[in-house]
Amino acid sequence: MSSMNKSIKIFFLSFVLFFSAFFLSGCTTSQEELEQYSRIISDSDILIEGKQYTLAIEKLSEASDLIPSKRDAFERMVKIFISKNRMEDASKIIEESGGQLSEQDSAILYTLVGDGYYEYKNFEKALYSYQLADGMDSNYLPASLGMAKSFLQVGQIEKARNLLEEEYEGEMLIEAKLILSYVESLSDVEKAKETLKSVEPGEVWRDEFVSWGGILDSINEDKLFNLAKLGKEYVEQGYPYLAIALLEPEIGKMDEYIDGIYILGKAYYEYGQYQKSIDLLESTSSLGDLNKYIYWVLARDYVLINNINSAFSYYDSAIAYSADTSDSLIYQEYLDILLEDNLTEKALEVMRSAEKIFVSENWIPMYYMYIYSLRSDSEKFSYYMNKIEYEELEPLQKSDYLYSQGDFLIKSKKLEEAQKVVDIYWDLDQFDPRYNLLVARLKFENGDIEQAREYAKKCLEYDLNGLVSKDAQSLLAQID
Repeated sequence: MSSMNKSIKIFFLSFVLFFSAFFLSGCTTSQEELEQYSRIISDSDILIEGKQYTLAIEKLSEASDLIPSKRDAFERMVKIFISKNRMEDASKIIEESGGQLSEQDSAILYTLVGDGYYEYKNFEKALYSYQLADGMDSNYLPASLGMAKSFLQVGQIEKARNLLEEEYEGEMLIEAKLILSYVESLSDVEKAKETLKSVEPGEVWRDEFVSWGGILDSINEDKLFNLAKLGKEYVEQGYPYLAIALLEPEIGKMDEYIDGIYILGKAYYEYGQYQKSIDLLESTSSLGDLNKYIYWVLARDYVLINNINSAFSYYDSAIAYSADTSDSLIYQEYLDILLEDNLTEKALEVMRSAEKIFVSENWIPMYYMYIYSLRSDSEKFSYYMNKIEYEELEPLQKSDYLYSQGDFLIKSKKLEEAQKVVDIYWDLDQFDPRYNLLVARLKFENGDIEQAREYAKKCLEYDLNGLVSKDAQSLLAQID
């Protein structure tokens, strides 16, 4: 009997060992699968380098299905979607990993998504993504620093302060100390100085440390002057809420102090409180050198609340007050808004003022080209086009020039001339979405539908900033 029991035990032990080995072999990644995974990743990297993102995503999906516990493929897909400002898709990639990634790997990916949202200034979603990362791995410090910066952007200063005091290392330590010094200077300039001096900035951060240290050292007995100086730096470094927290309590003392009012108004604008910015800046009666900048901020405020007529009025005032000391960016920003609405007559009025100041700058004839292209005035378009020396242009200006020229020639049905422009454009940048749109349109005009479709899709693939995606989609709608 005991012999029989012993045999049964041996049988069951053998059974368990056999099936354990069987199931474990199905869960273990083989060397062959690892090598295949590595080849797919290498192939996808080549596609990414060639900006063939759709094909790269297909390859990376194949890799993630092969070994779903490895981060490499997921990380590349997340980065692609972030580069195309498809943040929801980037987040979905992590969610659809099915929990097969380690918590640390998930934290790394959610932090990448947080970084993407932060770069696109969607701070609430950035904060949420960093918090997801922190929930996966509370020791992952890049997520902690991201949360600290995001808390500052949504007005939660004390939560940010606590996170900035964590034990960072390397570049993160340097950045955290600099930001912590900004926060401390709200109430204690001496402590802010000590924090700044507590770390060696290195080459990357040296200029910021020197500049901020100089500002802290210049603080004197003039309270309003100090507030304006600190607030200006907060806004310039991208932390407008700090300026609001500093200046808003003193608003009753700044009636005649236009510098402080301007900085607070600009901080409201940068923080997205456009009506507050308008109410404050329109209430000031002081006149001074800052007026053109005050009107410029007001113009931007009104654009963002869709009161275009008031925006135009303030752009005109900004230009009028700046006279011959104007910033070309005011003009270009105003012109872009006018041309987006095809208001070419008003744009010509603005240009007549601009060309008196920026006599020899290349952007003047280039804007005239845009205007006369919209007005279908071939003679004047050609006149201003011929005033530009192509070889003297910066690379981005060359792209703008070639696109404007090619666009006009295609619209004018001068297809052979347009082809010559496209050939030059290819030498400059074959991955420019506008180049690919021009080729697609040219192929369409010549009846080559397949090539037109291919280049329109390439345009969409390469257009990370949405420059001409609507035009490419419109062309595809005609083709299909």
